[in-house]
Amino acid sequence: GAARLGILIRGGEPLEQAKDVTCIVFDKTGTLTRGEMVVTDVLLLSDRLAGEPEDMSEENDISTEKANCCGSDDHRESVVLEARHKSTEKVMYYSACAEQSSEHPIAKAILTKAEDLGIGQGQTRPLDEVEHFEAEVGKGVKCTVGNVTVHMGNRRCLAANDINVTPGTFDAMEYLENMGRTAVAVSINGRTEAVLGIMDHAKDEAALTVNVLQHVFGIKVHMLTGDNIRTARAVAHDIGIPAANVIADVLPAGKIEYVKRLRSEGERVAMVGDGINDSPALAEADVGIAIGSGTKIAHEAAGIVLVNSKLTDILVAIDLAKTIYLRIRLNFLWALGYNSLAIPVAAGIFYPMTHTALPPFVAAFAMALSSVSVLTSSLSLNRYKPPTFSKKYGRDIRGGELGIEKIGFIASSVKRQEEIIVQCDSMLRNEPCACPPETCNCDPCEEHGISPPKKAAISRSNFPGCQDAWNQECTCISCKCIGCTSCDLKAPDTQV
Repeated sequence: GAARLGILIRGGEPLEQAKDVTCIVFDKTGTLTRGEMVVTDVLLLSDRLAGEPEDMSEENDISTEKANCCGSDDHRESVVLEARHKSTEKVMYYSACAEQSSEHPIAKAILTKAEDLGIGQGQTRPLDEVEHFEAEVGKGVKCTVGNVTVHMGNRRCLAANDINVTPGTFDAMEYLENMGRTAVAVSINGRTEAVLGIMDHAKDEAALTVNVLQHVFGIKVHMLTGDNIRTARAVAHDIGIPAANVIADVLPAGKIEYVKRLRSEGERVAMVGDGINDSPALAEADVGIAIGSGTKIAHEAAGIVLVNSKLTDILVAIDLAKTIYLRIRLNFLWALGYNSLAIPVAAGIFYPMTHTALPPFVAAFAMALSSVSVLTSSLSLNRYKPPTFSKKYGRDIRGGELGIEKIGFIASSVKRQEEIIVQCDSMLRNEPCACPPETCNCDPCEEHGISPPKKAAISRSNFPGCQDAWNQECTCISCKCIGCTSCDLKAPDTQV
């Protein structure tokens, strides 16, 4: 029956454990999210790349001189756009060269973005071979392209390689992370030149699955990710996972330790993942659940495999486990009651009153009837129907932000319709949040710093390096940006 529904269960133990799960831990990338990353932002930290990489000093930058020249608005705009185009093209060229041999989703996103700019194999500008390539676990990659040294990664990568951090780098990373992007810093010759914003959208069924688990089954939901805490919480906010249950910046070994910790606290833990680095945690959990589109190693480590890669199949697996367990109990009680009555009759308990013994063929028929009834009851599980779901979106309970407000769940083990509560009783009375800080799940909550992710600003034509591009004050000595919001607030005589 489970295989017919696209769920592969390896033996009876995972099925037995699934009915008692009290906590589910999700990996983020490729599990809760689609794993189809796209580069959404290229924030340029300087205009050095608008010149040649061998001459990237601020004093010798040709583009800066051009932009400071007097001229018409059209000329000024063309200078800005040319500088942005050159810088962006070089950032993506070096990034694509560094990632060309990687199978990581981030690498695929970078290569796709580069192809859009005509960079890549078979494109206008082909990629060069790299030397001294090295992937640093939990940090990023580094290599040499020609005579240019390239580093790509997170904050740990910058610190580990003693990178000269251009002013505004961390502000740009935080800006992207607050919008749910993964921020990748690109360093050329030991100095940060750009920050890439990479987006991986949550799966369509992720919010429904998480909310049913929490509000219908009463199961705690946690999320583990190697991404930074801002990006992780932005994704968790979108799908309904409490901020307190989000664990970020986790290396593969840390996932195992987190599962062990939950089990030591008395939780029955299910781990859901899809990658090689999830496999040890899948094996450590009481129930390992692998996504069908994941790696073979993850499939081998898990007790349950979701062949169709649908997160809602987790709900089906849990409901099926509960349904089978209820049927086993029913069969046991029926057999116990039936035999408790039939055996004394067959032994002649009524003989003193009736002076008639039960014929052997009747006793044999009654014995067979017991087995047939239990077998028929078990075979009726073939008529099992998977749960049906309904969901209602709205903007009332999240202060105008769209989200799930009501879910309906009809299944063999439970039939319920729940309203999603995102704030405590105190906040619903327009009073300050009264939850303990460590357990507060209210959203939003000013008292405990829980707020919706910031939204992207309107795209502007900023000159490379202007921090107005990531909502910071313009730092240009002489503003060269088109539509700079920082300079709009300054006095007219300070503008060029």
